[in-house]
Amino acid sequence: MNPYRGGPYQQAMSGVTALNNAWYDGAAYQTYGFDYTPGGSGQITWNVGSESTWRIDARAVGPNGNVGQRVIPQEPMALVLNLGMGSSFAYIDEPAIDALMPATMRVDWIRIYQADGRGEMTCDPEGYPTTSYIKDHPKAYRNAQATSWSGAGYEWPNNTFVNACKA
Repeated sequence: MNPYRGGPYQQAMSGVTALNNAWYDGAAYQTYGFDYTPGGSGQITWNVGSESTWRIDARAVGPNGNVGQRVIPQEPMALVLNLGMGSSFAYIDEPAIDALMPATMRVDWIRIYQADGRGEMTCDPEGYPTTSYIKDHPKAYRNAQATSWSGAGYEWPNNTFVNACKA
């Protein structure tokens, strides 16, 4: 089964970078970016300004227990910009952050480039029929109260590693 955006195999990758407190609340601005190469030998590099700050490659999503080799996602995705923080991933200097809250994240513009020779950018690349998948699962995509796949009324799909189904 293909992992579709928002479906039961949703995948998230994050990077941690210390930021200048002056960049909050419009006191100053900074550019952020990432270079993304999908696939089994792909990689993602996060940038703050012109400096590369974090990189992940396909080795980081390799086989683990009963999960086989995964790839840097190739299917259509959404870009999420937020001030989300959590202490389970990196240290947070709460007194310093608390002094800045509530904060506002201001975004001046977003620009997405696609490498030459990659073909047409589409929501339905070969092997990932996203539009029909969303249409076939309306409860998951149209009900904001459904916060899990099963909560939307769908069964968790079987897989070859746990349920011995055929790929």
